[in-house]
Amino acid sequence: MAGEPEGAQAPPFIYSHAHLSMPLFAEDLPRVLERAAAAGMTDVLTASTSLADAERNAALARPEGTPRVWSAVGFHPHEAKSWREGDDEILAGFFLRPGVVAVGETGLDYHYDLSPRPVQREILARQVRLAARLERPIIVHCRDAADDVLAVLEGEGAGRCGGVLHCFTESAAFAERCIALGFYISFSGILTFKNAGHLREVARGIPADRLLAETDSPFLAPIPHRGERNEPERASVVIAALAELRGVSKAEIAGTICGNFRSFLGLPRS
Repeated sequence: MAGEPEGAQAPPFIYSHAHLSMPLFAEDLPRVLERAAAAGMTDVLTASTSLADAERNAALARPEGTPRVWSAVGFHPHEAKSWREGDDEILAGFFLRPGVVAVGETGLDYHYDLSPRPVQREILARQVRLAARLERPIIVHCRDAADDVLAVLEGEGAGRCGGVLHCFTESAAFAERCIALGFYISFSGILTFKNAGHLREVARGIPADRLLAETDSPFLAPIPHRGERNEPERASVVIAALAELRGVSKAEIAGTICGNFRSFLGLPRS
């Protein structure tokens, strides 16, 4: 791996996926963001899980802040059962607010099955259509549902909107088909887990221009922080893991991810 100069300052970095509206951040979110900024984080994207959560996340957006906070609005597969007719238009209305930039988090989760699978597929498809209509990227969750996620994304022409497979844990072949649709692949603190050898192999091979990093805070704290509340600043741990896996410096991988994040959301490269 490319060596880091001793005492080198941590490079600026961007965090592509958090849930800042969660109750675990209710008491100290300003301090959480201050710590992230002090660690070098310039931007964070906070994702929604339901209609009520979309309102909370939209209210957190602050495109001029330090760090800048961007918001995504959508229905997580666990909440797909709560979708009502007209909710797509309610979601569309959030995009009139500054800092609301993506649709999601949506997708399929066949591990917990907290919404019926046919309902999950239908609500994912509706959100792909919404993202395509609004010309906004979509954030996709996939757990134990790779074949059906691909069937929906390809069947709905998700290349029209593009997006990201967040908290990626699937195969290289799955990643390749998502990349062919114009999607990014985002890796989380799972990369640091002992049983994630297959995922580390996938991470080595993702094209640099399709790579993003996250920690899905407050969930999935990376080693050595397992069991703790996760915070956005720990995206730096994921970036360090990616740098080691790919044999480049942390500064190089952080710079690549910063550029990719801006391309993903269509933001100026400032």
